[in-house]
Amino acid sequence: MSDTEKGSVLVVGAGMGGLVAAVRAQELGADVTLIEKGSQVGGTMVMSGGGIWCAKTYEGIRKLVPRGNPDLCRALVENFTDSVEWLEGIKAPVTNIPVPAYNEVERWVVEMDPGTSQFAAHMRDLFLSKGGTLHVDTSALKLIIGEHGEVQGVTARTLDGLATFRADATILATGGFQGSSELLTRYFGRWADRLIRRANPRSVGDGLMLGTDAGASTSGSMASFYGHLLPAPPAVVPPEDFVAVTQYFSSHSVLVNQQGERFTDESNGDEMNAQATALESEALAYMIYDHDVYSQHAIVKGVGDRVSDKFYESKAMGAPAATADTIEELAAIMEGWGVYAPGVLETVRQYNEAVAAGTPQHLRIPRLDHAEPVLKAPLYALGVTPGVTFTLGGLKINANAQVIDRRDIPMPGLYAVGADGGGIFNEKYGGGLCLGLVFGRLAAQHATA
Repeated sequence: MSDTEKGSVLVVGAGMGGLVAAVRAQELGADVTLIEKGSQVGGTMVMSGGGIWCAKTYEGIRKLVPRGNPDLCRALVENFTDSVEWLEGIKAPVTNIPVPAYNEVERWVVEMDPGTSQFAAHMRDLFLSKGGTLHVDTSALKLIIGEHGEVQGVTARTLDGLATFRADATILATGGFQGSSELLTRYFGRWADRLIRRANPRSVGDGLMLGTDAGASTSGSMASFYGHLLPAPPAVVPPEDFVAVTQYFSSHSVLVNQQGERFTDESNGDEMNAQATALESEALAYMIYDHDVYSQHAIVKGVGDRVSDKFYESKAMGAPAATADTIEELAAIMEGWGVYAPGVLETVRQYNEAVAAGTPQHLRIPRLDHAEPVLKAPLYALGVTPGVTFTLGGLKINANAQVIDRRDIPMPGLYAVGADGGGIFNEKYGGGLCLGLVFGRLAAQHATA
């Protein structure tokens, strides 16, 4: 394509990455079509808190995510502030906010203000006002491959039947595969179909399957996801309450499995605790903590003016939850949930002794931080299970968001952004919406160059 003829771009998926890619490609002169499986735009983005954040430096992102892809992490950090300035330039409703360091790493943070729905509506309306074409209720089924191996668009299912969408470049932004029980169990283990989907229900791996069916390679991080611990069944958590009952403070608890044993260093953080719990029997774990931890961490101010009590609200939803004055009484109650009570007693005894001796790092599974004792009554126990927000593995991409094939070279005309472009992070987390923002812009820029 010449500088004067930018050609056509097809964007598959209208969440954060798809909306950004569509608006940016259009701004650069392309004729852009955006297709969305749902009946409206926004994807998982509209279910988030609306904070777009990223480490300020490459060294910072490597500290947060030491196993992430170095080249992609560098591209993320180096293009973040330009991407935020671009959002401000198109008058997207975002506000810069000061925030404390996260795990001792300084961050840039902008917030969608007044909210995620307004941000999504702004991007949609801007796209349409500039002549973009949007098709909702449209699900991509297969990539169209030209005789020279170039991707030329997709065939899709619409409410009226099958349709063909052709373009010079195709950008996949379907949001990961956290909605697919089949793919979750393939990559995360036999209990992964128990995970609560902390995201929109339509992200079932369309981008991953479209790409791999056409010869794309998968990234690293295929067994990693970003998520948090939520109240365990029989609790049913409405999507609007996800944030209120997410157990962000599990790093201050003792986590045990059904054998009553610790299985991870809880101080790694709730995102890591969720991934570790996914590997335990029935994807279940039990947070145990005392009244000091409850009073300091379980009652928090959340979105807006809402103050949530993460223990009692979880209990009201039906999660296994109990309080008791002694660990013996608490373990007896947990035994009724199918937990091995002698295991709980021995685990908590060993843990408290190590904390008192100042040697929690010498436990069989070391506790490296937040080693608060379980002593002050009442004591608390809460059943939890992982909620998955988005998968960290996906299609292998380069720093231009080009999809890489199984020969390890870019596939002409194919890009993947947001959760469809995998391997940027691995195990640990360095921001979510930033991935769609930065790599959505990079894909659009390369596709129209």
